[in-house]
Amino acid sequence: MKALFALGLLALLAGCQTVPMTTPAERPAGLHSWDLSGRLGYRAGDDGGSASVDWQQRDERGELAFSGPLGMGSALIQWQPGHAVLDTGKERIEAANSTELAWRLTGLMLPVEALQYWVRGLPWPVMDGTPTFNELGQLTALQQAGWTLDFDRYGAVDGLQLPFRIRARQGDQRFTLIVKNWEPLP
Repeated sequence: MKALFALGLLALLAGCQTVPMTTPAERPAGLHSWDLSGRLGYRAGDDGGSASVDWQQRDERGELAFSGPLGMGSALIQWQPGHAVLDTGKERIEAANSTELAWRLTGLMLPVEALQYWVRGLPWPVMDGTPTFNELGQLTALQQAGWTLDFDRYGAVDGLQLPFRIRARQGDQRFTLIVKNWEPLP
């Protein structure tokens, strides 16, 4: 009888599984598509500006729409692996990557490829960096690609903890990205 009870208990326990817990820092890594809107302020030497930003990311394809001062009103950078386009409404420029086009637009060597990770609160996996995490597993500071970044505002969005403000500096270049609206997509 004891053997039968033990077998029944083992069968019952075998049917119970625990769901592994993930930290907030792990979950955004699975986020590959999103829409976000916010503001970008930047300074490169004696030049600087700010603009509203609308970002659509779909896996490896992305689109950053800038509107506001920027010296030209509005601009759109679109990219996919190996190709990027900047459209200012007055001219269309093609390049191998979006970082080059962000530089043409702002004078800032804004590493858009890295920013795709930084905006989710993640280090860029293709380059070594020095990350600092808080007790919740959120990235709070990062030195990577020559940039020093601070992540000082997080918020819950669809069960994810995502950054709402990133401040970055590299020499005399600086930018602050303030996210007003995050929309993670499946």
